[in-house]
Amino acid sequence: MATTKRKYTIIAQSELDHENPINNEKKNQDHLKKSKEKNKSKITLSRWPGDVSNTFQRYINKNKLKTDSNLSFYQLPDEIILTILTYLNKASLVAFIQTCRRYRAIGYYPPLWRRIDMSYKRIDSEQVNSLLQRGTITLKMYQTTIEDSNLTYIEPSALCHLDLTSAILSPELLINLLNSCRSLRKLSLESMPLNYKIIEKIVLNEQLDTLNLAMCTGLTLECCQLITNKLSLLRCLNIAWTELTSESIQHICETIPRCIEQLNISGQRYNLTDDSIQLLVRRALRLRVLDISDSALITDQSIISLRQHSRLLAHLSASRCYLITLSALITLKLLPAFTTLDMFGTLTQMPLQQLHNEFGTRIHLNMFPFSNIARPTTGIQRTSIWGLRTRL
Repeated sequence: MATTKRKYTIIAQSELDHENPINNEKKNQDHLKKSKEKNKSKITLSRWPGDVSNTFQRYINKNKLKTDSNLSFYQLPDEIILTILTYLNKASLVAFIQTCRRYRAIGYYPPLWRRIDMSYKRIDSEQVNSLLQRGTITLKMYQTTIEDSNLTYIEPSALCHLDLTSAILSPELLINLLNSCRSLRKLSLESMPLNYKIIEKIVLNEQLDTLNLAMCTGLTLECCQLITNKLSLLRCLNIAWTELTSESIQHICETIPRCIEQLNISGQRYNLTDDSIQLLVRRALRLRVLDISDSALITDQSIISLRQHSRLLAHLSASRCYLITLSALITLKLLPAFTTLDMFGTLTQMPLQQLHNEFGTRIHLNMFPFSNIARPTTGIQRTSIWGLRTRL
């Protein structure tokens, strides 16, 4: 009987409280205080200054079921897949895009194909065309064999850096490839046979600043005229061991672009003379690096011309130029920017030591046995061309 009476008393009191707004407000405030204290007790302090590992603890608890679910690779967003693909090599990337249509569309994202290394491969012209249409900007094809196919036209590309050193391909295919390029800035055709039509396609790239034609054959006077007349922005030129005639060398020294900074004209034997050097240094006032090695007719007069006109000269290679005397070489220390002299096979040990004593520590002797002018790959950087890393 007592319990029943107490029960109805509590119900009546709750109904009175519900009708009383003052009591209701107090109860709501007490409820809010208790809920805040509970939430504070759930949040733990950081373990060290700046640690935010516990900041979103309540959010994680609410979404625990979502985060614990197992997601397949196919369910990842395209942005995350693209980030993963940037760490793959070329072979893995090609295998990935052959999986399905979605992966093919993602894998053809142009930034993934900007720098490609196809060295020592055997491919055909259709594969080259397909590669260029993916947005390749830097392409290395050192000793690559490119076979002819039924493709007669390569679509325009965005190539800026192209290395075809010692590549094996027909002249017609080379013309077709160069015809698709209009924005080349650096080009290497070292050890390849050339002709007038190939040079015509090269000079269409008016922004070209680096050209490597070392050990190429087929360079005539007409080809040299095209190079010097059309490529007005050329800064680095390598025409070493190209068997140029004396008329071709004379024309190059007279009409070479005034902005030239690095020039390799070594290996010309009896066609490069002191008069040619004098014409060259009077025109190329910005010349910093010059290689005239293996020129049998160069004498002290060329050194005098360099000292008078090439005030910015920093590096001279005159290896196996036997007519240059020690006294003339010593005067090179008068050049304010001069730092390196290579004279391999020219001086014996005693004159070399005397020259070293005259130069002191500012000028280095015999540092580079091989020229690096305009060459795409130097030293141990076998996966880079002109300092740009390529994807293997």
